[in-house]
Amino acid sequence: MNRQNKGRAKTLSMDKKTADMEIPKNETKYSVTHRRPSMIIYVLIVVLCVITAFNISNVARSQEVIPVFGTMLPISALTGVMSSFGNLCVIFIVVFYDKLGFYTGLILLISQFPVMVIQFIKQHSSQSIPGMFTTILTIVAIILIYRRNARINELQETEMEALRSRQKLSQRLFEQTATALVNAIDANDTYSHGHSLRVAEYSEKIARMAGKSEEECYKIYYIALLHDVGKLGIPNEIINKNGRLTDEEYEIIKQHPVMGEQILSSISEYPYLSIGAHFHHERYDGRGYPDRLKGEDIPEIARIISVADAYDAMSSNRSYRDAIPQQLVREEIVKGAGTQFDPEFAMVMQHLIDIDVEYKMKERKAVGELAGKDELDCDEYRSEISDGILINRNITRIHMKSENIGENGNYGRGPAIILFDSLDGRVHDDERTIKDLIYFE
Repeated sequence: MNRQNKGRAKTLSMDKKTADMEIPKNETKYSVTHRRPSMIIYVLIVVLCVITAFNISNVARSQEVIPVFGTMLPISALTGVMSSFGNLCVIFIVVFYDKLGFYTGLILLISQFPVMVIQFIKQHSSQSIPGMFTTILTIVAIILIYRRNARINELQETEMEALRSRQKLSQRLFEQTATALVNAIDANDTYSHGHSLRVAEYSEKIARMAGKSEEECYKIYYIALLHDVGKLGIPNEIINKNGRLTDEEYEIIKQHPVMGEQILSSISEYPYLSIGAHFHHERYDGRGYPDRLKGEDIPEIARIISVADAYDAMSSNRSYRDAIPQQLVREEIVKGAGTQFDPEFAMVMQHLIDIDVEYKMKERKAVGELAGKDELDCDEYRSEISDGILINRNITRIHMKSENIGENGNYGRGPAIILFDSLDGRVHDDERTIKDLIYFE
């Protein structure tokens, strides 16, 4: 299932034992220009340029002298200094204020020409000619600076776009790898098909209800999705046993958290993925396994997953019993608060049960093409996409029922069908992935 993710710069607290790493995000924002000085400085520099431009002619005509280091210096000798100072101010705003500075500087410089021309005609003086050439050279300089900055920004934007594409591909590969592992778990465990996906969704709901950020919820979803990966190391005859386990078989099953931690800890880029696998069977009272951690010594993520995992186990069919009624599930969550579960997250789970008046949070008839789910939420177009349904020469019939959910539901929205082909049987939007997987629709 392709999932959209909205990232924020808030990181997830995971326990002193675990490094805090980032899953690639597809909405990362980049700044490709230098940091601008304050707009107050910009206004001050523009004012200085205007004052300098309007007073250069007065300074050039002045007959007064001023004492400098014991000698008398004509004020008119400062004309070149003022002109150079004005040009430096113009260059400064072009360098640091990009397009705004360029057009401001161009206007300031061009506006000096009429004054110089009038002075040349009225006074028949050649004193304004050097100033005209200096202004022309400054105009050429700021054009070259602006074009160079624009080229640098363009190259930076191209580089950042390539980086965003690589990150998006990396994220998609991560999500597909996680989905492939979950599919392997489901294929190995016929009695809990879709369990990992449901636990991931319940964990995400608990996290969101507990006030976690979108980025934290995204991480928790995938950590919970892989919480049972260690079951790949448990013999099939135990996993798929039709009936209750013996004490010896249960001891073997209890090894799957350690096996899951060993599998996921090898993914060095995302060390936090092993948290859910390793600690989701720890109990708040310290009577869990494998490390018998207690209270807040258990990583927060594992405390969330523990509640979601237990809820799905009770609300799903097992080989030895049917799904437990919702009210009884709620009572068990209440009883387990403070002993099996973190009281805070047990309370959040109780609230989710209370608002689920139709008992939709439970195992349903599995639909393989929807990765163990039998429903999709229809929001924006392509916001949620199922795995592909294989079609061949035989007739393929797809039946869909669409209904409005809630008082503020979006009327007129419904499922859409995309006819496509790709090497991995999934829909793709990234150009590079489209090319690599020979995708078309």
